[in-house]
Amino acid sequence: MEVTTLSVSNPPGQPLAQSNLKIRKLEAQINFAFNSTSIKPFSPLVQASFGITGDLQISAVVYLASCESPQLSAVNQESIILNSDKTQLNFFIVYDALEKSNQTFDAYRIDFIVKNPPKDLVQIQTFLWGKESMASGGTITVLN
Repeated sequence: MEVTTLSVSNPPGQPLAQSNLKIRKLEAQINFAFNSTSIKPFSPLVQASFGITGDLQISAVVYLASCESPQLSAVNQESIILNSDKTQLNFFIVYDALEKSNQTFDAYRIDFIVKNPPKDLVQIQTFLWGKESMASGGTITVLN
């Protein structure tokens, strides 16, 4: 059986308006006892809720190796239909930095708003996407 590997250089979806994004480095780090041999990014920590006007408000915390100087540049949005005929939005937090294994990771918070989200939206999935086509596992957040 032959296996085909896809190489995708750009994250899926369409970029959100820069005016809807706020990105800041937090005064927080996490440290591990051992230097990781993996260069795959950590999955984001995500909080999502609906605002009083119905907009979807999302805050995500991502951790990047402290030896990197990342440029967090965009959030792309993609809509998919689940097996239950409900909608899920996928978000790809885009950054540019060399992938390095490390023990110490800096925290960054990305806040963004989705105006007029789908009415049948049941959950979101958020990924950290490196420009070198390296993506984290996605964090699924169920909406109430």
